[in-house]
Amino acid sequence: MSSEDLLDQTNASLERIQRFDTKTLARVDELGRQLSFEEAVAPAQKLVDLFKRVPASILDSLVDSQLNIIKGRADADFNRFSEIMEFSASQNNSIQIRSNLIQQVTSAYDSAFPELWQFIAFGIANNTDSASLESRARSVLQDIEDRANAVTSELAAKETKAEDMLKNIQAVAAEQGVSQQAEFFKRRADDHQGQARWWRNATATSIVVTIIFAVFSALAFKFSWLKVDNQFDAIEFVTGKILVFVTLAGVITLCAKNFLAHQHNVVLNRHRQTALQTYRVLVDAGTTSGSQDIILAYASSCIFGSQDTGFAKEGADGGVNKSVLELMTKSTSSGGSH
Repeated sequence: MSSEDLLDQTNASLERIQRFDTKTLARVDELGRQLSFEEAVAPAQKLVDLFKRVPASILDSLVDSQLNIIKGRADADFNRFSEIMEFSASQNNSIQIRSNLIQQVTSAYDSAFPELWQFIAFGIANNTDSASLESRARSVLQDIEDRANAVTSELAAKETKAEDMLKNIQAVAAEQGVSQQAEFFKRRADDHQGQARWWRNATATSIVVTIIFAVFSALAFKFSWLKVDNQFDAIEFVTGKILVFVTLAGVITLCAKNFLAHQHNVVLNRHRQTALQTYRVLVDAGTTSGSQDIILAYASSCIFGSQDTGFAKEGADGGVNKSVLELMTKSTSSGGSH
């Protein structure tokens, strides 16, 4: 076997046992508590940890006899793990075989340490070589310096953009906040829309009932049981029909008024929602702080000012116009003073 083949096989054997998962040795689910290998897990992990202390980087510095020691030790211990994984409770003398395997794994560390400690020490010495450490230190320092210069350049390039990014974030946050507030007016508009539909249906129903009653009243003389025998009965009959018509007319008027009022509030709240969502465009279009104040005041009045609800008449326009005129006067006077 050539030295290169031996080196590759040793590296494969060492890597195989270093990566072995010792928890798989327990096999409690397959063998049960009595025949499981839970006792072998801890000593097996101790053995694997010992192999992990042997760095693969030193293998190419060792002679063939030393490689054979590492390879033979790794293969022998891995073979014990394989026997445990292949153990079957149905085989002959299974209890004795189990005890022997556990004993072998338990005592494997004491046998492996005298063979491997010199390679562990050599690996530590190789990794702590002063010249190597100095070279690595210089490399790390240079890398740190290069990264620091790169970060400094990047920060200098992005410094001019920081304020713009902050302004954009604030603008987005403001727009999101306004959108959330506009949602309240949308909900109210939807509520009034539902009420408007109900009162529209009630109005239509009242009209249909009135038409049916009118047709019935017009044809009442054709029914013998509704014919009047004297003038007094005729007066009572006509008076009753008039009362019913007046009542139906009142119901129609009430339903129609409520329908129109709720429909009016739908339009009003949609208008307020739109004003909240679009006022920022008007503010940004203002060239001076005074004009922006006027726009904000008027938008606020449109959104939050008292307006006709459709149920009762309210004169709120005077207060809105007055406040706007006051702001315009203040803006003009302050502009003239400058």
